[in-house]
Amino acid sequence: MPASTTRSVRSAAATLAAALLISGCGVFGGGGEGAGPGGSGPRGAGESFLADWAAGKYPEAGRRTTEPTAASGALTDMQDTLRLGKREFDAGGLSGDCDSANGCRLDFDAAVELGGLGEWRYESSLQIVSVQTSAGESEWKVRWAPSILHPRMTEQTAFSRLRALPPRAPILDRNNTPLVRQEPVVRIGVRAGSVPDGAIEDIAEITNVNVDGLRIRTAQAEEGDLVEAVVLREPQFNALRSEIEAVDGAVIVRDTLTLAPTRQFAREVLGTVGNATPNALANAGPTASDEDSLGLFGLQALYQKQLAGRASGRIDLVDIDTGEPVETLIEFVGVPGSPVHTTLDTRIQTAAEQAVALTDENSSLVAIDTTTGHVLAVASGPPDKAGEDRALNGQYAPGTAFKMVGALALLQSGLTLRDPIGCPASVTIEGKKFENYDGLGNRGQLSLEQNFAQSCNTSFARRIADLDTDALADAAEAFGVGGNWDLLVNTFSGDVPPARDRLDLANAAIGQGRVLMSPLAMAVVAAAIADGTPRYPRLVLDDRPPRTSPPANPAIVPQPGTVPSTEPPVPPSPSPTPEFVPAEDDRPTLPPLPYASELRELLQVGASHGTAKPAHVRPTVGATTGTALYGSDTEPGRHAWLVGYNGNIAFAVIVERGTSGAATAGPLARAFLNAIL
Repeated sequence: MPASTTRSVRSAAATLAAALLISGCGVFGGGGEGAGPGGSGPRGAGESFLADWAAGKYPEAGRRTTEPTAASGALTDMQDTLRLGKREFDAGGLSGDCDSANGCRLDFDAAVELGGLGEWRYESSLQIVSVQTSAGESEWKVRWAPSILHPRMTEQTAFSRLRALPPRAPILDRNNTPLVRQEPVVRIGVRAGSVPDGAIEDIAEITNVNVDGLRIRTAQAEEGDLVEAVVLREPQFNALRSEIEAVDGAVIVRDTLTLAPTRQFAREVLGTVGNATPNALANAGPTASDEDSLGLFGLQALYQKQLAGRASGRIDLVDIDTGEPVETLIEFVGVPGSPVHTTLDTRIQTAAEQAVALTDENSSLVAIDTTTGHVLAVASGPPDKAGEDRALNGQYAPGTAFKMVGALALLQSGLTLRDPIGCPASVTIEGKKFENYDGLGNRGQLSLEQNFAQSCNTSFARRIADLDTDALADAAEAFGVGGNWDLLVNTFSGDVPPARDRLDLANAAIGQGRVLMSPLAMAVVAAAIADGTPRYPRLVLDDRPPRTSPPANPAIVPQPGTVPSTEPPVPPSPSPTPEFVPAEDDRPTLPPLPYASELRELLQVGASHGTAKPAHVRPTVGATTGTALYGSDTEPGRHAWLVGYNGNIAFAVIVERGTSGAATAGPLARAFLNAIL
């Protein structure tokens, strides 16, 4: 990314918004007449000037000098050019004869925060003189001189700030393959103050952005500013190029951004990088700038400081007339960003993305490594809703797919897979009638295994309603459901509360009532069955996101008179990455899952001879389906589930507003399994 440059203190760069602390200004040291800000003596005059400077009260500081307009303007220009944040000044001792014509000198130490670069410490001084007021009285003032700002500053020089970001580090999959990388993009917009009639409307229509929002942002921008309508990937731009280029007033700027292979690729997890927003700037900390592209949500935001590193930069003095560099005052050596390591697998994630693309309805697919609990894929569709946190954090009724948990409760009650438990067409429990899905009639004395394969609601509701009210909650806990999963991104581990009564328990038995699960939670259940050992899921292998940016390299203060380079600062190159050692795995160890082999048999029969047959692409596949009702009793909607495993990969698929698990979620699950096997 090119270095950002501010060449003159007369620049109109926007002032960096920051909390302006003045904590250092109350402890100026020394004593004597008029000591302390607001004092009437020479020290008080100098310290009051420094206090106003620290607080950003530049007109007030100017009025404490012999040249109020020049002083106020110079302080403001320094603020704008250097993008100052916190400013602290510590006054030293007075020297010289304050009553003489030349007055006396007050030395001070300055510590100023350069937005996006770091702290700059240097020494300077004030000359304090006695002047006559219009009333003929004496008054102590700071004799204005540019050297107050910095001892090397003169009437013929101005500050210049240059800054260069390192390349943003990638987010890696479990095979160290980058999930995101720097890709070319094209920014489309208009230039405020010179927009031909109709340009905003034409651009909004071509790029499908809100025309009113673009009008408002253009009206609020300063003249000459680029007002972005949209940022397009190269293929998207090429498809619209002729239309955009035909718009008089359209501005086209080529750039690079950190992007995943597609806009929707693992978007819920990875998040995005974009123009700085107030929230993103606050999250990024003082080493970021509003010029930067920052992580806006997901891992890109959580690990912003680690991925971005620290910028290189320098502060120069330049000739006030020609802009030619005169002297370098300080250099900042950048720090390259560090990659973030995830458990995702690019190949499996791609298969998941292709699967959810098969439907236009809201859908999600989560895949987990059954032997480790590592999350392999997180996909949601359609593409324009891929960033919604439904796959990991969605709260859905699991419907009849929840019979995996109910089957464990029945096995723990003493039933075996071959025990007949019946499958009537309907049962009534506490006054509520339960029926099988899609008019499945009385199936006779089916065994528990056959009930599971054919997804018989009535037998599960009736049998489980006779168990203890804690039976399902305890069974769910055995899978790790409801645990304190810490994946850093928003996650819902499921909620299976103890039942209030038999009716509550019967509703929960078929995944309705108060039971809620996420696609991730359902995949965790399937993974526990496949492996026999429940595990909390894991997504990120690095330590928790750092609270601060990487430690700064020591700033370089050249010898006075050092002529600056004519080249901008060089961004730091990525340093050789040492062999990555994952952070300590602090997930709790859970007991082995009871009846895991029996539950595996149920899922294998469900895939080979039951409702999950669409997923039976290999003999090793185990799966079950679910249909969850939502909405009103008179016009209920249905969410469709298919949950299962093959080998060491467990998965859960949900499609909102479906018909049944087999018909709606089945094609997605089948496509996913065919792609990864």
